[in-house]
Amino acid sequence: MKSPATPHIVTVTMNPALDIHSSVPILQATEKMRCSRPRYDPGGGGINVARAAVRLGVPATAVFTSGGPTGARIEALLAAEGIATGPLGITGASRESLTVREVRTGQEYRFVLPGPDLTATEEQHCLAAMDEYASTATHLVVSGSLPPGCSDGFFPAVSAIADRHGCTLIVDTHGPALLRVRGAAVIKPSLRELREALDLPLPETDSQIDAARALIARGITDAVVVSRGAAGALVVTTDQVTDVAGVPVGSGFGSGVGAGDNMVAGITVALARGRPLPDAVRYGAAAGAAATLTPGTEPCRRHDVEHLYRAAPDSGAQK
Repeated sequence: MKSPATPHIVTVTMNPALDIHSSVPILQATEKMRCSRPRYDPGGGGINVARAAVRLGVPATAVFTSGGPTGARIEALLAAEGIATGPLGITGASRESLTVREVRTGQEYRFVLPGPDLTATEEQHCLAAMDEYASTATHLVVSGSLPPGCSDGFFPAVSAIADRHGCTLIVDTHGPALLRVRGAAVIKPSLRELREALDLPLPETDSQIDAARALIARGITDAVVVSRGAAGALVVTTDQVTDVAGVPVGSGFGSGVGAGDNMVAGITVALARGRPLPDAVRYGAAAGAAATLTPGTEPCRRHDVEHLYRAAPDSGAQK
């Protein structure tokens, strides 16, 4: 592994989105609803991770597919934010994602469009570029959904890249892609994503631990972080379980969009600084909670993260 004294995070987003956020007084079927002025953010799992990591003080480069005017807009927004980028040109147009808050209830409604089809040639181009960027990385984070057309061999190829360059591989994805991951140091499914991937109800903590260890036994990862919303997270390895408590944020709720990505950023940043995984997940939980205090998919603020981390309840370990 590369020296943690000079950490550098490279994130990969194969299916980025231009996130659009707005609000309406009340959602009504068939009625014309006047929306508030929209907010635009560069989005997608790895992009959100990179933005948050930079705010938390660790250099990060966001590598992502980019196509059409939407892709150009994402690139411009990241440049305006000062994020180092590695856009990978594709033929299809990058997607948009819409979040609408109903003012009356405070509920958010998320409309996620599918991404463009990725050709086999484009996938190979992305992997070759990823190989180049990984040569300078201490931590490689692949986060978000895979676009249509991405092959079953994508994640095994990513694992080989991370292994070749001595990077710590962290993956946050869902669906069938989660089960195709190989050799990750950490994966971070939500409880819902774990249930869906394994097609199991997993109603109790013991069943969730068993499911996580089944993924470890299959060679998918060395550790599983199961995020459970307000209930916190389970950190599972072959021989230890740590129950990380949820982090209450009180008033000042902004948007929950991207909270999981900020959690991954916090975990990665803490690992890059040499912290053990359970403590890194506590820091990640604070980062995820802090992200709910900002509008749209604006990343967490470092002072919020540090405050919530210091105030967080202690974790409990069990075999």
